[in-house]
Amino acid sequence: MRVRVLILPLLLNVLVLRVDFLKQKKYYKPVRNLFYMAYENVPRATKTQPTVQETTDKIEYYGNTKGAQGIVAVLSLNGEVYTVREGDTLGRRYRVLKIFSDRVILLDEKKKQKITVKLKEG
Repeated sequence: MRVRVLILPLLLNVLVLRVDFLKQKKYYKPVRNLFYMAYENVPRATKTQPTVQETTDKIEYYGNTKGAQGIVAVLSLNGEVYTVREGDTLGRRYRVLKIFSDRVILLDEKKKQKITVKLKEG
């Protein structure tokens, strides 16, 4: 009998808590917000700087000729043809250091490296 007296109030308390829990759970009808849906899938901008991928330039050497002001080389940078002399800048990035009959030596001003471009055969 004593066990029933102790357990009955506990069971009533559990039942009351369960009913309260079920009452708190309300169903909310979703509101259609067109502006929220438009921005839901857009990734947030990060604070880091985007990495810039360097494109490799295609440089070709077609030959040279002797002009009134010195040796002139014919070079192609990404499909654009240039006639340059020693000391000239090619495409705002490469400086012509030396012109030979079989090769041209360029200085990559961005990376500070020397590049040797051989004469294109054919």
